[in-house]
Amino acid sequence: MKRIFGFLISIIFLTSCSENFDIKDPAEFNKKIETRTDIATSEQLIEFYYNHPPNEGTPELEIESKELRNGLIEVTLIHDGQEDDSQRATKIVMTAELTGKKWTVHEIKTNRKCWDGRGHTDWGTEWCN
Repeated sequence: MKRIFGFLISIIFLTSCSENFDIKDPAEFNKKIETRTDIATSEQLIEFYYNHPPNEGTPELEIESKELRNGLIEVTLIHDGQEDDSQRATKIVMTAELTGKKWTVHEIKTNRKCWDGRGHTDWGTEWCN
């Protein structure tokens, strides 16, 4: 009985802590970068994808990348403290590979956080209000 109870608690804990993402089709972005050989790093790749509007000032971006299996790279961009009245932060997680000097993106996932009182304050996919 203790094992069943422990198993159920584990399932609840693991599923309640999972982060939800919107999945974006990378096909259009791959067309945009297919001839680009000037994007040297995964950090440059995700910043090019994010394309933060210049009229909103210079954002403080947190970018981390890690190597996965078979030459794939996962790069994460977080823009926290956004100058928006409802949305506080944006997160983009991209999986890509570099072949020669050209990138191919395999997956793009996004989610967001809202300011207090404007919706969810944990990472999620619901729009802020």
